[in-house]
Amino acid sequence: MVVYTDIRELVTVDLDTASDTEVRVLANQILAAATANSLTTLPGRIQARLDGSAKDLRAFLKTNLQTSWSTDLRIAVNRTMPNAGVNVQAAAQAALDNGTIDALLAYLNHGLYIARALDSGSLKLYTDIRPLVTVDLDTASDTEVRVLANQILAAATANSLTTLPGRIQARLDGSAKDLRAFLKTNLQTSWSTDLRIAVNRTMPNAGVNVQAAAQAALDNGTIDVLLAYLNHGLYIARALDCTSQPAAAASA
Repeated sequence: MVVYTDIRELVTVDLDTASDTEVRVLANQILAAATANSLTTLPGRIQARLDGSAKDLRAFLKTNLQTSWSTDLRIAVNRTMPNAGVNVQAAAQAALDNGTIDALLAYLNHGLYIARALDSGSLKLYTDIRPLVTVDLDTASDTEVRVLANQILAAATANSLTTLPGRIQARLDGSAKDLRAFLKTNLQTSWSTDLRIAVNRTMPNAGVNVQAAAQAALDNGTIDVLLAYLNHGLYIARALDCTSQPAAAASA
């Protein structure tokens, strides 16, 4: 796994006003990142300017850096496609069609590993139940509340959640008042508990990056973070573990 650096974040000086020394330091930082990422053309192009005049180096960083870097990112995306599965092919092509640096980086650092999990059949996406709640639980009719509860039950069952399906079914079998009260006051707590259980289940016999990413999600504890780990971070961490990279890189 290569975690591709966002080189834009390295450019912390004004290239119009920075001293020649500051520009040279910046160029060396970018060269180090480009080399670490095994980019195809950018390391050589920067090195050539470092070996030349300060004026040419500054001009390259101002006018050609992003174009050269973008070309290398496109090359990196294309290299993931031969002999890849249909989901990797589709995700890579979508990134190439978009063509922005943000889209290319997002694919290389995240989307590629989600697509590989889809191709291998190992991806399990957890539904964000909150967008399902499109009615006002204080004013909705009993029928609307029941329809909502059945939608949530279907999502919870499809996600193989531990406790929520049974709890909702019990209220569906009971009174409309109890069903409404559960959805208003206990739904998110029960769902959050099940997400924590799902995170914990990814940890036994996992690598150090999965262990670290899972623990960070549990320590944070918010639904957003638990879902982000289950739907994205887990697969990035597994890719890191497959290449024996240190746990500190799991947040990339």
